[in-house]
Amino acid sequence: MPVASQQEADQRGARLLAPLSLLLLLGLSGLCNACAGSQEAARTAHPPGAGKELFTLLPSTYTGITVTNPLEETRDFNVFTYRNFYNGGGVAIGDLTGDGLPEIVLTTNQGGPRLYLNLGGFRFRDVTQDAGIAEGGRWTTGVTLADVDGDGKLDIYVCHAGQKPGSARANTLYINQGLKDGVPVFREMAAVYGIADTGYSTQGAFFDYDGDGDLDLFLIRNSPKAVAALATRNTRTTRDPLGGHELYRNDGAGRGGHFVNVSDQAGIYGPEIGFGLGIAVGDVNRDGRPDVYVANDFFERDYLYINKGDGTFDEVLDRALPTSSYFSMGVDIADVNNDGWPDIYTSDMLPEDDHRLKTTSAFEPWELYQAKAREGFDHQLMRNMLQFEQRQRHLQRRRDAQRRRGHGLELERADRRF
Repeated sequence: MPVASQQEADQRGARLLAPLSLLLLLGLSGLCNACAGSQEAARTAHPPGAGKELFTLLPSTYTGITVTNPLEETRDFNVFTYRNFYNGGGVAIGDLTGDGLPEIVLTTNQGGPRLYLNLGGFRFRDVTQDAGIAEGGRWTTGVTLADVDGDGKLDIYVCHAGQKPGSARANTLYINQGLKDGVPVFREMAAVYGIADTGYSTQGAFFDYDGDGDLDLFLIRNSPKAVAALATRNTRTTRDPLGGHELYRNDGAGRGGHFVNVSDQAGIYGPEIGFGLGIAVGDVNRDGRPDVYVANDFFERDYLYINKGDGTFDEVLDRALPTSSYFSMGVDIADVNNDGWPDIYTSDMLPEDDHRLKTTSAFEPWELYQAKAREGFDHQLMRNMLQFEQRQRHLQRRRDAQRRRGHGLELERADRRF
């Protein structure tokens, strides 16, 4: 595959990549203290005045966004019986009506997705029922907006998990049918498209990994296995039906879309030790092809997949990063220092102060740390990490060394490393 310029890659990404969707922790507090059905209550006529801060907090009485994420604990379903009980829901933002104003889709764990129609001026209206995306009886996690069928309208993909039977964990895909009385209307078609995955899903990311002009799906999942029951043994190449991660290739260009699971042949890991909590897509080596970073919780290390351009990926984290976050929660890829090369940021759960660290954390012996490294779990530390791309610095060091040796050769490329 020819190497595209960065400009060509950016243009292709702008055409094909869905608007950025982020997995956020809503928590018990939700987004406001108003009840879920109060969007029609009287609103304040004007937003609060702008202060000296860069951003102004708008109350729900003005915006109309009144969703909360209350959790009903029972004797059989709680944080002791389900590890991810407090992990929260998700949010996605994108123009679902084509009027240039972005809508907001929020998910609540036990209440399902909620769609807020943008009325302009930072005011919204809950149109979940009219749009046809109301769900019940499921445990909802992440949500993504993407033009899955390639018709120019954004669709909605919702992930599910929880202590539910397989059919209730099936992810849902809502295909945009257009507007009815100014409200976008959707039809659920995940099974038809082949992406009604019944694993313990966290988040989906749509992007064109094979360059054929349609969007494919990379799905991260969080293994339901109890961490304490798992031996510290590298089972990375053994696929688990419910945990780990999946890659679905879109083979339906021109026919509405149909996806095929190509995880194994593409080199994507899906083990029972895969506890996926975050995913980011970016061209980390600037070859014009999208690469993938997966943030894994617990002792399994993160994954950095380099797109080889032949339908497969090369997982290179242990060769590219000297150290990574231990309990990786989230991840983003961006050029932080404006040198033209993408950098990688991961968030962990290191407590803010030393007292909380000492009273809430357990520390493993040095021998166990070394054993995990030898087992292939790499070197991991419990803290946020910013991985700077070192290609340019590496090139400069090699140029300096060559000048000192008197060669004066011009280097055209160097090893990929961070």
